[in-house]
Amino acid sequence: MAADSQLLHEAGLRAAACGDMAEAERCWRQALALGPEQAATHFNLGVLMGQSGRNDEAFHHYARAAALDPGNAAAHANLALLYEQRGNSAAAEASHRAALQHDPLSLPIRFNLANWLTASPRPEHHQEARRIYLDILGSHPQHFGAWNNLGTLLFETGYLSAAQTAYTAAITHHPQEAGAHLNLANLLLHKNELDAARERFRHALDLGADGADVHRGLASCHARLGDEEGAAVHRALGYGARPQLTIPHRGPGPAVPLLILASAEEGNIPWRFLIDRSHFHTTILATEYTDPEAPLPPHALIFNAIGDADRCAPALARAERLAFRSSRPCINPPQRVLQTGRTAHAGRLQRLDGLKLARMALLEKSETASFARTLEADGFGLPVLLRSPGYHGGQFFVRAETPGDVEQALAKLPGNALLALEFLDAQGADGLFRKFRMMSIDGRLHPIHLALARQWKVHYFSSDMAQATAYRAEEAAFLDDPAGFLGPLVMDTLARMQEAIGLDYFGMDFGLDASGQVLLFEANATMVLQPPTDDPLWDYRRPALEQALDAARAMLRERARTSGDA
Repeated sequence: MAADSQLLHEAGLRAAACGDMAEAERCWRQALALGPEQAATHFNLGVLMGQSGRNDEAFHHYARAAALDPGNAAAHANLALLYEQRGNSAAAEASHRAALQHDPLSLPIRFNLANWLTASPRPEHHQEARRIYLDILGSHPQHFGAWNNLGTLLFETGYLSAAQTAYTAAITHHPQEAGAHLNLANLLLHKNELDAARERFRHALDLGADGADVHRGLASCHARLGDEEGAAVHRALGYGARPQLTIPHRGPGPAVPLLILASAEEGNIPWRFLIDRSHFHTTILATEYTDPEAPLPPHALIFNAIGDADRCAPALARAERLAFRSSRPCINPPQRVLQTGRTAHAGRLQRLDGLKLARMALLEKSETASFARTLEADGFGLPVLLRSPGYHGGQFFVRAETPGDVEQALAKLPGNALLALEFLDAQGADGLFRKFRMMSIDGRLHPIHLALARQWKVHYFSSDMAQATAYRAEEAAFLDDPAGFLGPLVMDTLARMQEAIGLDYFGMDFGLDASGQVLLFEANATMVLQPPTDDPLWDYRRPALEQALDAARAMLRERARTSGDA
């Protein structure tokens, strides 16, 4: 019988070599029926079943092959991938490591283990994955998957410059791989390098990248560049046919369903770093393109990520309709966010002691002379700040010192209206302007940064923080002890602002005048918790950022848990 079984096994190999998979399957099954079982026969059937999509049968045969021949590294490796599909993280890790133990030089086995480690939520696994990718690249410097997946790991863990280097290397060695161009484009967009991102998105599209993904990226590029007409075209192409996206769960336990309500326009909370993928399976709806009467995806929690009430009021109104149909908790309810437009919630805050708000008004563009008269009639003198509503990070935001500056602003700033703001002078006695950022997360204040500069428009990315040791020392003091740095009166003012705004997640940018009064520049939910670059220069900033990120992630997990489904 054993001889007959071996003959049938070999006949199956010959049939497979000739492409007759049905005959190969028949021979191998008959060989197992005659017995004794052979690990090689089970392994071959596992491969055949996997190729034809019969994964449950493939799993059975790989498991038998590994049991009969514990040294069969390929059986362990393929079994690991099937455990991943089943969501059995512990068994997947054990099988990946068994495969590596029995064949430590196998490039595919090392690569698969690194990919599994990348999907793990544990930082030590990420470090191990980086080492494996780099080891692979040491011997195979043109390995596309290692460069590309290393780039994605670095991007998702906040090492942006290193991620860009990895994606660029993937493209250098494999210039026709559309996915690497798309990944690099999304990274450049994240870094707000808009012209470079736009060109990279276009190249990815030419190479056959997913059209919807590309058009969504291009919509963001055009919007941030002030081209609303071009952005609208790409939004329709990117979201019209596919308004629903998913980010799969990748943790060891059961997935908790999370629903994110987002706008197809710019104006969302930068939420990707806030989602614990080891806990949540996430569905994102672009509200402008979602049927408001369609059934909502399964969810234990809603996170309304639309944060800009000035730019995204229609999207927030649609989000409110969607959230109303759910019985689950909602973080940052849309109706509350709608009350945080600059002019709207300035009215609610102006009565708070210890707080100075800029006079502001939303004015329609017009002829220069009539616009200037409107400014004067509304009580604005010069200098005055003018900005296009809905933009952040200092985009389309100027200080007009003279009537000529007003004329230039009318010509250059996009949109049909401009927001006029009184200039609040936050210049200290040392000639420096300071801008503080605090995040309010689940009712607690978290320090994020202090930027110092010698010009009025202070943004961290354009400030002198990298060049000035004294500036960084001052920021470190603020991050280590914000209450001690700011004092009880300022902290009390911030707490009262926090209560008045009433969102679960939002940020406040502010300065201090000579008397210690809080000068509020803006307060909204769109402020980013951006991890610093991997330069050791910023190591002092990481603990505060991590504490804020951990608080946001914990808030989502806890709210989902209390919904009863987590």
